[in-house]
Amino acid sequence: MIGGSISGINFAGLATGIDTESIIQRLVELQSRPLQQLMVRKSQLNARMSAFDQFQGLVRNLQTAAGALSTPSAFNILKGTSSDTNVVTVNPSAEALPGTYEIRVSRLAQAHKIVSGAHSSDTAELGVSGRFLLNGKVIEVNANDTLRSVASKINSANAGVTASIIRADGDQYYLTLTANETGKNSQIQLAEIGGNLVLTPTLKLVTYEEFIRNQQANAALSSRFRSATESIGSQLGISSPPSGTIRINGVDIAIDFGTDSLERIASKINGSGAGVTATVETETENGTTYYRLKIDGGSRLPEFEDPDNLLKQLGVLQNRYQNELVQAQDAEFTIDGFTFRRSKNQVSDAIPGVTFTLLSADATNPKTATITLTRDAEAVKKNVQGFIDAYNALVDFIKQNASFNKETLQTGVLFGDTTVSLVRDSILQRIMNPVPGLEGSLRVLAQVGVMLGEDGKLTLNESTLLQKLGEDLNGVIRLFTAQGTTTDPNISFVSATDATRPSPTGGYEVVITQVATKAKAVAGTAQTAARTTSETLTFSGSLFGNETYSITLDPGTTIDDTIARINSDSRLKNLVVASKDSSGRLVIEARNYGSAGSFRVVSNLAAGPDNSGIGTDGIDANGQDVAGTINGEPATGRGQFLTGNSGNPNTDGLQIRVTATTPGTYGVVHFTRGVADLVRLYTRQVTDIVSGDLKYARDTLQDQIKAIDDQMQRIREEVSRKQLMLREQFARLERSISQMQSQSARLAAMMGGMGAMSLFAR
Repeated sequence: MIGGSISGINFAGLATGIDTESIIQRLVELQSRPLQQLMVRKSQLNARMSAFDQFQGLVRNLQTAAGALSTPSAFNILKGTSSDTNVVTVNPSAEALPGTYEIRVSRLAQAHKIVSGAHSSDTAELGVSGRFLLNGKVIEVNANDTLRSVASKINSANAGVTASIIRADGDQYYLTLTANETGKNSQIQLAEIGGNLVLTPTLKLVTYEEFIRNQQANAALSSRFRSATESIGSQLGISSPPSGTIRINGVDIAIDFGTDSLERIASKINGSGAGVTATVETETENGTTYYRLKIDGGSRLPEFEDPDNLLKQLGVLQNRYQNELVQAQDAEFTIDGFTFRRSKNQVSDAIPGVTFTLLSADATNPKTATITLTRDAEAVKKNVQGFIDAYNALVDFIKQNASFNKETLQTGVLFGDTTVSLVRDSILQRIMNPVPGLEGSLRVLAQVGVMLGEDGKLTLNESTLLQKLGEDLNGVIRLFTAQGTTTDPNISFVSATDATRPSPTGGYEVVITQVATKAKAVAGTAQTAARTTSETLTFSGSLFGNETYSITLDPGTTIDDTIARINSDSRLKNLVVASKDSSGRLVIEARNYGSAGSFRVVSNLAAGPDNSGIGTDGIDANGQDVAGTINGEPATGRGQFLTGNSGNPNTDGLQIRVTATTPGTYGVVHFTRGVADLVRLYTRQVTDIVSGDLKYARDTLQDQIKAIDDQMQRIREEVSRKQLMLREQFARLERSISQMQSQSARLAAMMGGMGAMSLFAR
């Protein structure tokens, strides 16, 4: 077949002699010319998109720089110096205050370290089975254990101790235990559970000699426990908790770790007639409350005997260490003559907002250094300069990419983009205009040395800024940050959110319809005599997380003892305050205001003059939240804090504290947003990934690029269809001409045959 295609090869023009393929390609090129124009337009849009992404990144950089200046802490930067960095180094936070302090260090905190006696092998089986306590963790030792496997068990027990093996000359092996934390409270506690088989003759960590681990005057304290009411066995995690006898001043006292808690053991000791007083003491470290059993001998130290190792497991007694390499020790130092003791050498709770690290000490002649805290004006200047640099980078980019060159008549890729122009103008307006509603002498950035040049860029007069920081720090802070002030001492500004709008000149009026109160329970009967039997008070309600919490008051205690017990209890002291009224009745009041402080207290005894007077019916104590409006808009109270409701047109998120004791109108709240906060808020809004102006503009560019892609695809499809149609048309032409040529050849042949026959006939 002529004009067909075999394996993609076209045989065109064989019949006509016409180069039909060239004709088709030329026609296709003519129809494809719009593609070239669209490709140029798409390339321009892609370049615009790339430049727009860069612009958006620079706006975000400005948002970050503005955010760094939008809070008061950005201007309350302190720097700390030490007169001797070999003694102490210092690191202040934004909460610190300027000052000078003399520190004298007599002791550094040390981590306890002990070592066993010598062993001939670290891999030979010990041949002894038993259990021992290490810092309250049970370590099981089997007969086939080795020194090395015991060290591994200790390291896996999470007991706050690291075990290792040392090989000395002469093939002698030693087990070392090192406390993971410094301080006296991290002293390693070791106690056998059962007979003296493991620690003394086998592991050789302790001797048979005993000592009181924690002694205060004539009192002995136990190790720290996490609960005063939970059984000792449960807290130590001992399966089949031991029981037995302890002996104090020659008096036997039966103890059962399966059922006895610290409080129950104290009660047993007090009722034994041993001539001592047992109490449960509380102490808090790093936000965690611990409990200790304290056994006080009064005028002399009690005498202890521990045949069943129970006092050792409580941490009252301890076998002497075989070898004590480093004693557990707290850091001891003074600040301006005041004595401090801490378990760590890094101290963050002695000077508010300051962390310092103790590095050297001398008990005889304390090492001395002076730390000085001063305002770091250079750091503030650096932050302001960072804001200026971020804005200037944006200006430079706009000049390069969104401007018109009068000389070359060239335009930037973003020239004429209304979004870019709007963002630039809006940012500049917030930077250069006076801060709306701001009172005081400082209202524009030019007053603190931030100036706008003819080139549209910002410059900083450093001397002017440093001068204003020294003269009017609060004024500078108000100029840059979001701030609130009130006109009545019964209300105070707390905070605002990004949804809070700056107040008009007159401020936002505050109307209080209900004041906050504390939950208070008052006993119905005054206690006038000591208790004849024990009494249990049980607390519940929202203040206690809707759980119950109980304390037991011992026989012989008075109303004053009850008050002291409640106010010293590790949990209650943080939630309530106990006292008595003028009639001698017990009063229990929540520490915090509001409904969240509501509680219920009930006694197991009917109210009487020899108990708390709470009674078995109990008392419900309910706190009240503040209620009112801000700027006439609804607000929600929680305790003394009143917050504008979400969705309010002006006061959304505005929070104030109300200390008023009667309802009424309490002045106004003035809320302003400084320059940095205005810029931060605006740039955050325009760069919002969901609803920001830049997101909308970028989506528009993407839509245009997609429309071009769709149009180009339609053109390509149309060109392809046209090409197929032309090929088919030319193929039909070729076939027709080929058929005509064949017919012509046959006719010629027939005519030639007829002529030959005629000649033959002659």
